[in-house]
Amino acid sequence: MRLNTDLVKKPKDLLEYVLVHEMAQLLEPTHNDRFIAILGEHYPTWREARAEFNNLPLGAEQWME
Repeated sequence: MRLNTDLVKKPKDLLEYVLVHEMAQLLEPTHNDRFIAILGEHYPTWREARAEFNNLPLGAEQWME
């Protein structure tokens, strides 16, 4: 599994979504019904997180204070 280093620029709460998504793909490599069930079991709010993640600009950065 490889993660894009630009993920550190995204909101931290969305990193969990990305990680769970990628780990679910280790069990089911395609985005089929089984994959969706696995994702839903381990991250029930994945649809909301995916929408938020996809609506971010590509270079969205979160600065630490």
